[in-house]
Amino acid sequence: MKRLGLAGYAALSLPMAMAMLPIYMISPKFYGDALGVDLAALGVILFLTRLLDTAQDPLIGRLVDLLQRKKHGWTFLMLISTVVLAGGFVMLFAPPSWDESGLLLWLAISLIIVYAAHSLINICYLTWGARLTDDVAARAHVTAWREAFGLVGVVVASVLPSFWVSDLGARAGYQIFSWVFVVLLIIGLLTTLLFSPRPQISIGK
Repeated sequence: MKRLGLAGYAALSLPMAMAMLPIYMISPKFYGDALGVDLAALGVILFLTRLLDTAQDPLIGRLVDLLQRKKHGWTFLMLISTVVLAGGFVMLFAPPSWDESGLLLWLAISLIIVYAAHSLINICYLTWGARLTDDVAARAHVTAWREAFGLVGVVVASVLPSFWVSDLGARAGYQIFSWVFVVLLIIGLLTTLLFSPRPQISIGK
């Protein structure tokens, strides 16, 4: 497999990895420290939304299995999940000036959207990589490239927000970061769709 194809496939891993750190670590700190949400209530919301995410993964897997064999089904799933993930991520870090109950509701809805979209695109993406080749050595190369790009994404998500937050404050800083994430997510998706080898899928009627 050529390096262009490997890089094309791995490109989406960078923004996908960028999403995880903000979801699990930055958003609780943002809502707790910057917005003043009660930590106990915050913990309940995080637990329940994560539990829902775990329960819905098998259903999302069935949806992917059903639609990926349709003509353009794979592209449709990737595009839709990217749009929803982008919207949910921006929503997560752009809460309205509501009271604590309203902010908890906003957080819960945002996390449900982000979790569902991220799971959908991630299942598609990982399955894509597994179906690029049956050769063990080639699969190792695919995984290595994907994990390398993902590591870069984790580093970017760890470093970038701190600059904007320190200069502009939590609200403005995280909102800028969320829009940067959206841009990188779109670039990553388009790069993967255009330059990665296609997964080997039997198309149904």
